[in-house]
Amino acid sequence: MTNSSFERIWAALNLEEPDRVPIHTINIDGNVADKILGKPESNTFEVFDNLAEQYPDTWVDRVNEIFNAIEISVFAKCVRAGYEIGMDGVGIQYIPFILESREEMTDLFGKRHKLRDIDGNPYPDYYGGYIKDRKDWEEWKEKHPIDLDEEYQKAKKFFKGVQRKLRDIKDDICIIAQNALTSIFPPVWQGMGMAQFARALRNDPELIEERFRFTTDYNLKMFKAYADCGAKVFLEGGDIAHSQGPMINPKYFEKYLKPRYQEVAEAIHSWGGKYILHTDGDVTDMLDFIVDCNFDGLQCLEPPLVDPYYVKEQIGDKICLSGNIDTRHILFNAEKNEVVDAVKDAIKAMAHGGGYMLSPANFHPEISVENLEWMIEAGLKYGEYPIEL
Repeated sequence: MTNSSFERIWAALNLEEPDRVPIHTINIDGNVADKILGKPESNTFEVFDNLAEQYPDTWVDRVNEIFNAIEISVFAKCVRAGYEIGMDGVGIQYIPFILESREEMTDLFGKRHKLRDIDGNPYPDYYGGYIKDRKDWEEWKEKHPIDLDEEYQKAKKFFKGVQRKLRDIKDDICIIAQNALTSIFPPVWQGMGMAQFARALRNDPELIEERFRFTTDYNLKMFKAYADCGAKVFLEGGDIAHSQGPMINPKYFEKYLKPRYQEVAEAIHSWGGKYILHTDGDVTDMLDFIVDCNFDGLQCLEPPLVDPYYVKEQIGDKICLSGNIDTRHILFNAEKNEVVDAVKDAIKAMAHGGGYMLSPANFHPEISVENLEWMIEAGLKYGEYPIEL
């Protein structure tokens, strides 16, 4: 049996056995892509600097006008890098960033990011939010009026732009439509800061409800744009856990998040798509919640916080599992035998019977290309069905 990359991923999401375990990543950072493909003739920060030299008073506005085109080039490069290295799937997304200076940017949700220059590639570091209370929220909406139909068009232009740049490999890699920086949960609390978010949970539930309604409506529009471009696999990229467990009291997840996730899942399923949740942290106590939200897949399974054998036993017959390859050591500075052992352990724990995809638990700019290659090599060697580990 021979499967294409998409068919391989689709089979896993249907809890079936393809020819081998699919291999994917939620994203690839621009600098890692450059290490795989080689440096481009000009990088993003050189574009910034050239515009700043030509238009010292208006260059920021000019960058914001072409941000969609910049994102198309960056994400197309990252998918191509994934293809070159042997991935079956790579995630991409349109991000409504608003550049404020060479060192800082925000977005439509009020999140604040320091803009790091990593070998010419932009990397946003979240550090706080503009929206502390209802007054700030009302002022933010007035200052940043958002037309969801216009955002839909931008997202569609972005996705089609990436597809055009990848015409030659479109049948050889699955483009996963994601919302890692624009998801339902983190933009709400990150736009406020966790302390202000927690205070509003107690004192202003209407504000929280409005904010979740906005992020849900936004993501429904974005995912619909991707679906209208042909996307079938969608990834919800918002962390809901940390190393100690759920990020907030689970009762709030039940109240605010579950109905939102279910709403998006219902829409995606009506379009004929599949819906994956990515979350870092210890999700051991949240497995039933995740299944009840109607996700088709759960990605990350961050080691050593999550026991893959336990997760497979508890929900492996209900949801596709993905990840469990450490990015702090195994894909950063481990020896080859360590990488191979980590891959073998993950496959042994979760691949039997289907419903597993091999992937880095997360991704960051310092991941080693060589270690990624070792991971993929081991996945190809030990991931053929029937699994013999």
